[in-house]
Order: sequence, then structure tokens, then C-alpha cells
Amino acid sequence: MYARISQDRNGSALGVTRQREDCEAYASRRGWRVVETYIDNDVSASNGKQRPAYMRMLADVEAGKVDAVVVWALDRLHRRPVELERFIDLADRHRLALGSVGGDVDLSTSAGRLHARIMGSVARHETEHKGERQARAAQQAAQDGKPTGGPRPFGYRPGGVEPDPVEAREVRDAYRAVLAGTPLREIARDLNRRGVTTSLGNPWGPTQVRAMLLRARNAALRTFRTQVVGPASWPALVDESTWRAAVAVLSDPSRKTSPGFATRWLMSSLARCGVCGETVTSGGAARTRVDGSRPTVYRCRTRKHVTRDAAPVDDLVSRIAVERLSRPDAAALLVDDDAPDAGELRAEAQTLRSRLETLAVEFADGALTAGQLRAATERLRSRLTSVEAAQARTGRAPVLGDVVGADDVQKAWNGLPFDRKRAVIDTLMAVTIDPEHVRGRREFDPRLIRIEWRQS
Repeated sequence: MYARISQDRNGSALGVTRQREDCEAYASRRGWRVVETYIDNDVSASNGKQRPAYMRMLADVEAGKVDAVVVWALDRLHRRPVELERFIDLADRHRLALGSVGGDVDLSTSAGRLHARIMGSVARHETEHKGERQARAAQQAAQDGKPTGGPRPFGYRPGGVEPDPVEAREVRDAYRAVLAGTPLREIARDLNRRGVTTSLGNPWGPTQVRAMLLRARNAALRTFRTQVVGPASWPALVDESTWRAAVAVLSDPSRKTSPGFATRWLMSSLARCGVCGETVTSGGAARTRVDGSRPTVYRCRTRKHVTRDAAPVDDLVSRIAVERLSRPDAAALLVDDDAPDAGELRAEAQTLRSRLETLAVEFADGALTAGQLRAATERLRSRLTSVEAAQARTGRAPVLGDVVGADDVQKAWNGLPFDRKRAVIDTLMAVTIDPEHVRGRREFDPRLIRIEWRQS
């Protein structure tokens, strides 16, 4: 006998118990002796994943231990035509009888196999139709801003709607930290040091911090299949601009995410070669010098145009950064008069998303051709991408905030984490290293380090 049920929500196995009782009664009427009962409880036959009891049954059929299989209904045995065909082949080779409480199927005849295939196709259609209904219901719930099930998201109380005051503050602090250049591993280490756990009670790691920061629900945005479809019905922990800024930072392909990577040089991958424009990398000098030293140098990625000792470059750039942040007008660096209004961007983004939904309805109603839909969708999505990028820019936290205005800027600079220093430099300036005019020259020439201010 084989029994299966796709979902057993309370773990009582009542569904497969009823199937087994009916199958036992069927076998008794046929005069068949039950030698084995195979049960897959809470296991779907639609997703293609292996069913342990089913696979064991097939192995026993191959071994000649089974002469007949009894099921409650054919869709308990298969919901995928490809599996049915394999079973028909197995039954034909081993002269296997198939009994069903819902009506017998003789797999030894062409008419019986046709009946089985028709029933299998009907079961597959029911599965696909159910999936379409569930997907549409999920999409509608997303568009209505309703929450979904699943584990409690960190930052919210059970139910995922009401913010947890303590965790919500941790979420906001994490956004500020990552936008200020703090590495994910440092954020995770700080949370663990203070005894803050994930919503499941586990310690934090960089992966968990990243996943938490990327959640659109933190900005009260509802997603469907990873795409933002509109506002959610719960309060936001951070504004949308802050969330999009964090997404932009964490999605930057140049961002180093390898747990074992930790550059020790400020300008590595920040400064650029004055010839080819490629970023420089740090590494040991090609040759040991006369004094026996082999210092770290910056080279462009082509390894042809520039080679410069890294230590004096970092020292020069650090001194220039501290000098700029110490000026009386440094507070002006915190103000961006050209930044667009966050509220206007949010309203435009929602209008564009609503328009995209309307286009889909108009196409379904026949009001638009496929070409018109494609052209209009591309235009709207292009604009939406631009608006979301602008939101990300307005959400960048003031990387310079706790340095500008410090009583002792040099001391504040010295106390910054290494990655934060790199973020400050990248915010303030673009650094270019020009090649030497005289080959083989060993003295450091600060004139070959060009600074272009991003914020002056």
C-alpha cells in the first residue's frame, strides 16, 4: 500500500491514516495480503523532490518483493506525467498490478494506460491551476500591502506588523553603520557582543546582517517575487531613501564581501591610475631594495603604468582629509542643496508602479497591443530605475557626521575604524596617482598624487 498527503499542518497524520484504512479494506476485498505499507506524510508529489517512501517502494518492486500496489487514488501516487511514465514502464517489466480505491486501472492494457495518463494529466492541471490561484492571491496580498507568514522579522513583534522598540532601534543603528562604511562583520560582532540575537535567537553573522538590511519591509514596502510593488500596511523602521541607499551599497559589485579579505591600505581599490584610469591594488614590491626592505606598493591593475610606495600615499591623503575636515566651513559638507525632495521621489515612484499595474490590466483587456505594452513598460521602468537611484543617493547617511565639528578632528580621525576612513575619503575626494617623470626615482613626490574634491 502507498499513502501520501501533501500537507499535514498539525502533524496528526490523520489524512494518511484514512487512506491506509480504505486501502486495507480494498486489499481485503481483493484477497490480497499486504506485505508493506509505504507512507509519505506531509510530502508533495508536485515539486519534483524525491519522496523517501515512494523511492523505497520502487526499489522493492525492482527487487521483486511486490506484486501489486494499492493506492487511495491515482493522484496520491503521481502528479507529474514523467513519474507516471516511469511507473508504467516499471509495471510493464514486472507485471505489476495497480489497485485504486477510487477505481481500478489495468496497466497491462493500452486502454488502462490511456486512462492512467488522462488521470495524470488532470492531476497535473489541478496542481498547476492551484499554483496559479495561490500566486495570484499572493500577488494581490502584496499589492494590498498585507503581511505574509513566516518567521518573525527582526525589528517587529510577532505578526510582523507592530515594531519592537528595542529591535527597531538596532535596525536603524545598523543602517547608519553600513552607510557610514562599517563592514557587515563589525556590525555583527557588535550585536553579538551586546547579546542581541536574531529573531530566531541565533547569533549574527555578516550574511544575517546583510539579509536584514536588504529587507524592503523595513521601509514599509511590499514585494512580490523580489520586486517592490507598493507601500505596506505596517509602519516603517527606516525611510525608503535610507533603505535604497543601503541596497545600493550592499549591491555594489566592487564591494569586497569575502570573509577572509581585509585590506590594510587606505587607497587600495580607491585611487586610480593617472594613465589608464584603473583602480590601484596593493602588494609587495617586485624587488628587494638596497636597504633590504620590500615595502608595499600601489600598482594599477595593468601593472604597467604606476608603482608607488603605499605608506606615504596613505599618509598624504589622510593629512589632506583631516585638514579639509578641520576648516571652519566643514559643516557645509553635511548639506546637499541639490538633493531632490525625498517625499516627491517616493510619490513619483508609487505613481510609476501603479501605472505599470494599469498597463498590465489594459493589455489583458485588449486595450494595448504587445508592442505598445512593451514600449510603455520599458519607458516607465527606465524612469522608475532613475527615481529609485535618486532615492538611494538622498538616503546616504552623513559619513562625515561625527568627524565634522569634532573638538579635535585629528583625534576623531585616528579613532575611526579603518573602513570608515576609506568611506570618508571616498566621500570627500577622488585620488589619482600619476606616473613618475623620471624612471627609477625613489623619493616620494606628493605632486604626483592628484586630488579632485567631490565635496568642496
